[in-house]
Amino acid sequence: MIFNSPKFALFFTLVFFLYYFVFKKKAKTQNLLLLVTSIFFYSLVSWKFVVLLAFSGTLNYYLAKIIANKKVERTKKFLFIGGISFNIGILFYFKYFNFFIINFVQLFNFIGITNSNFTALNILLPIGVSFYTFQLIGYLIDVYNEEIEPTNDLLSFLTYLAYFPKLLSGPIERVQQFLPQIQKEREFNYTLAIDGLKQFVWGMLKKVVIANNSTILVDQIFNNHQESSGSILLLGAIAYIISLYADFSGFTDMACGVSKILNIKITNNFAFPFFTTNISDFWKRWHISLTSWLLDYVYTPLSFVMRKFKKAGTIISIIITFLLVGIWHGANWTYVLFGLLHGIYFIPIVIKGNMFTSSLSSGIFPSTKEFFGMISLFVLVALTAVLFKASNTIEAFSYFSVLFSKSLFTVPNIHALITDGIHPFLLLILIVLFFSIEWFGRKGEYAIAHVGSIRSNFLRYSIYFALILVILFFKGGYQQFIYFQF
Repeated sequence: MIFNSPKFALFFTLVFFLYYFVFKKKAKTQNLLLLVTSIFFYSLVSWKFVVLLAFSGTLNYYLAKIIANKKVERTKKFLFIGGISFNIGILFYFKYFNFFIINFVQLFNFIGITNSNFTALNILLPIGVSFYTFQLIGYLIDVYNEEIEPTNDLLSFLTYLAYFPKLLSGPIERVQQFLPQIQKEREFNYTLAIDGLKQFVWGMLKKVVIANNSTILVDQIFNNHQESSGSILLLGAIAYIISLYADFSGFTDMACGVSKILNIKITNNFAFPFFTTNISDFWKRWHISLTSWLLDYVYTPLSFVMRKFKKAGTIISIIITFLLVGIWHGANWTYVLFGLLHGIYFIPIVIKGNMFTSSLSSGIFPSTKEFFGMISLFVLVALTAVLFKASNTIEAFSYFSVLFSKSLFTVPNIHALITDGIHPFLLLILIVLFFSIEWFGRKGEYAIAHVGSIRSNFLRYSIYFALILVILFFKGGYQQFIYFQF
């Protein structure tokens, strides 16, 4: 059941009615409703996943309380390491066990130690496990470091963990940001709800119009890349990074919108990353909850340890952090290379000393330097995203070998790209309009946030009506959200 489905509309209508009209008296009853409906929402994927979520959440809840109450540092550290190991072990088993075993078997076969035909185990990856496990790890770290007190409210903690708007694809929410909001009664906030509805509509347009239509084109190009020209493959890489952004940020906008209607704010995962000229600034604006999590819990401790090596230590810390960014996405060498390359991209700005410089233009239009800087970074990120799309390194290198051939400098045969979706030229027009709206709305939380401040009712509602018409007339075929696989 995805956000842009009729089933979700029915589900959320029922939740909304019960939340504000039946269970409105106390925070606990509202949280109980959210927990039960979130469990139901998740159970539509698999009841087995619900059991794992409940077990992990309950174990970490009590473990955090025990850690906080222990006075002996050695015992406290032992319990903390045990808890972190358990959470990492959950991720390792479900996401990485087959990957490591297969690669070790292949290595041992290659050097002649074994002669095994190991078959991968049939391990079903729980949707959202990477997101909620990182939340649990962060919670234990913060409790162990005495940055927060462990909560004594199991109901609120499990509600935080299972909260359906963020359960399947994040954001990776911090407990100290979320719990205070749900430990008090929530009343209907008209202004916030309207804002949430607008953000939801914008997220839906991103998903069903831009992402879904782009995905149809992308799949055609990637599936036939050996018969295509390099110029077509460059278009394929660009179309893919656009579809990935529209898909994931579209999910985030819809999740934030739904949550605002329930009077709960969650982290907005994207802040117009393609309008930057600096790779560091790009990552501050792309998948914000993951990069901020890794900044706090991985990069900062590493850079402290490596500080004696100065800039070299900073570079090593960044590369290790981005290797984890890649590995977090899945058990595939393509993700490892993806993370490694993004870590390497930081080397020039570390050497120059402008890693923390914001590169978002404040002008009505970008300067020539800013424009070409944005285009250059966009293309660089798009090319790296080929690794993200490819099913394995062989496919990725095959794609790159055609892309960087002489045919890269030929005129792309657009007519060969006509698919079951909308015409590529119409898709290009929609993408240009989409990014234009994003550009002029980049100072807001989301692109059309400023529309509500337009004084003319006619103009304001005309814009909303136009967005809805675009969704109805140009929606692409059904596509699952990309980040559900992580």
